[in-house]
Amino acid sequence: MAERARILSGPVTIDLDAKDIEVFSTRKEQVIRSYKGEIAGRVHAAHVAQAGTVLVADLLDGRSDGRTHSPAQIDRALDAVRAAGATGRILFQGDSGYYAGKVAEKIVARGGLFRLGVPRGKALWRAVAAVHEDDWIGAVDYPDAQVAPLGYAPADWPDGTRVVARRVRYDADQLSADPRSRRSRTVGKDQLALVLDGIEDTAYAYSFIATNEDLDLDEEIAAAEWEFRRRTKIEELFRDTAHGAGLNHLPSGSHAVNSMWMWGALLAYNLSAWLQMLAPIGAARRRIATVRRLLIRRAARWTITARRQKLHFAQAADTLIAQALARIRAHRRVLSA
Repeated sequence: MAERARILSGPVTIDLDAKDIEVFSTRKEQVIRSYKGEIAGRVHAAHVAQAGTVLVADLLDGRSDGRTHSPAQIDRALDAVRAAGATGRILFQGDSGYYAGKVAEKIVARGGLFRLGVPRGKALWRAVAAVHEDDWIGAVDYPDAQVAPLGYAPADWPDGTRVVARRVRYDADQLSADPRSRRSRTVGKDQLALVLDGIEDTAYAYSFIATNEDLDLDEEIAAAEWEFRRRTKIEELFRDTAHGAGLNHLPSGSHAVNSMWMWGALLAYNLSAWLQMLAPIGAARRRIATVRRLLIRRAARWTITARRQKLHFAQAADTLIAQALARIRAHRRVLSA
């Protein structure tokens, strides 16, 4: 297929993320109370952004750490995309839950690039304070946001690692003194105190990315931050499988059965992506429930004429299914040739 060839011939981005699946019994195998206080199992997944499909997944307990588990997943994900025929560069992305030198080292050892979220700390606040005002670059598709490279790199990380900061300006009435506020936690303590005391009218919230990419131009820095910010397709994976394939619970007390349940949901997600490559149901990615409604749950009349059996669909469904079947047959002829 042309779409598959296009994806495999270009750069491939693999997103790493995890999702807790809440259960209500500690008698289930490999579940535990997570840091949020809920009893849960945790799905760790590696997802190809360009194809919208899952490569690797594991069901572990609710306290399992992505930094510990991801090096093995990175090996499996890279082996899978290379076996599928990917020839371009491989880039891994993950939030601060994957921020670890050993994760970066594994990616580099396998010839990949990385973008990993960096937890906020004193060293980063000092590095941000050293950035000249003229060095901030306008962020892509994000009003009131700017990005800049920092003169800081984490110790004992692969050579060439650098950190990019993003800051977003907020007015005083957009910030809260509540320590549970996620936005306020992204503002430096001194700056937040000035705003809350009424001394300053605005403050900047910061986030950070560690990467080993060659980002020499302002446009490259802004583009890298924009791509990392759009790392939402893997979140859509968890949302879609929860609402469209039953991965909002773990039905069995057996870990083996629950793992099969997880893979059933993830395979439904992948099948949905593959069907959308075959059937022209829109440029935007459709959810599992929509694909099921448009292509699978279609009423038809079954007739037999001259010993030939045929299904007669409504016009809209008949067109979509005919186009999908034509693409499948064309691809089979290419493979047989």
